[in-house]
Amino acid sequence: MKKRITIILVISLTFLIGIWIGKTKFKNSSISENEKEIDTAQVNEEREYENNHPTYSVQGGFPKVDDHYRFLVASKWYNFRFEVNGTTCTDPSNNDIDYKHNNITDSILKKRIGKNWKEKFEKTVDSLYIIDTTSVNIAKNDISVKNRIKVKSKKYKYEVYPNYKCYATPEKFLKIISIEWRGKIYNDSSNVSFMRVTVDIKANKVRKIEDAEMEWNQYR
Repeated sequence: MKKRITIILVISLTFLIGIWIGKTKFKNSSISENEKEIDTAQVNEEREYENNHPTYSVQGGFPKVDDHYRFLVASKWYNFRFEVNGTTCTDPSNNDIDYKHNNITDSILKKRIGKNWKEKFEKTVDSLYIIDTTSVNIAKNDISVKNRIKVKSKKYKYEVYPNYKCYATPEKFLKIISIEWRGKIYNDSSNVSFMRVTVDIKANKVRKIEDAEMEWNQYR
């Protein structure tokens, strides 16, 4: 009798252990499946974003004046991210280009813009750089602008070094030049836009000068 009870208990215990193991496996399997679904969804989302906003990297070096225009043209006009990787001088930890990633971006941009997308991109950068540089030079060389800068900078005891920033307008041949330097506004020292100059590129002259003592980032 005792032997029979022992056998029954062993069988029952084995059965219960089997059920417990089965439940544990099913639970772990469900968790793994859920994790896979989450991972897959995240990967698909990242791929979709990368497809819509691909990244193209180039090797860094000495800063180039027109790199700012590359970032601007890439993000605003061609809808991709242009990155300049660090060098052993600027950032030793970030000096490798992901060529495989660049090849993927190259394929995406060829379909979107055309086989010669790099040439179109660089031409747009050069064109915008030349237009902005020309606009700034017109403002810099204008006698009225120079005199206005002298008057406005007289109240500062230190040497003033104006910074010229170019902004687009709805008119094709008109540009706004914000002339800024370190100054005080509302008793706080900050970068201040002291005047806005409207430049006519076609006529090669200044159309209008406006006094505008505001923090420079309000014009961004």
